[in-house]
Amino acid sequence: MTEQELNDNYEFKVTKRALLREYPFIKKVFIKHPDEIDKYNSMIFFDVVIDPYILGNMFGVKICNVVERYLRQGDTYWSPYLSSYFADRENTYDIKKEIDNLILGIHNSTAIPPELKLGKNLDIGSWYADPDSVPQLPN
Repeated sequence: MTEQELNDNYEFKVTKRALLREYPFIKKVFIKHPDEIDKYNSMIFFDVVIDPYILGNMFGVKICNVVERYLRQGDTYWSPYLSSYFADRENTYDIKKEIDNLILGIHNSTAIPPELKLGKNLDIGSWYADPDSVPQLPN
């Protein structure tokens, strides 16, 4: 499957829209490594850009000092785990589980005809945060 075929797939489009609508801290859903779309038999991993400050405020979790340092230096931070972004990792497991349930619910939905489905499960492979997500301090 090509990146364009994935982006044109109805199930992926619905998943992408749902993530962006339901989770305001998710800013972008994309494929970082299009050559790896078919790497796994039963899974397709996609990537997301998040604003960890919005997520932290929404769920009352403090951003990890390492992440804060990367972003304030102007560097992008990435991790395969959402929990890596926050000092209190336990609270993020429920958030990730909620996101996983949304993705799986779309995949299993009878509202999507079988011919419009991917035939593989979707999951988030990497979480990215850009330095432009750092809140500006008032002058």
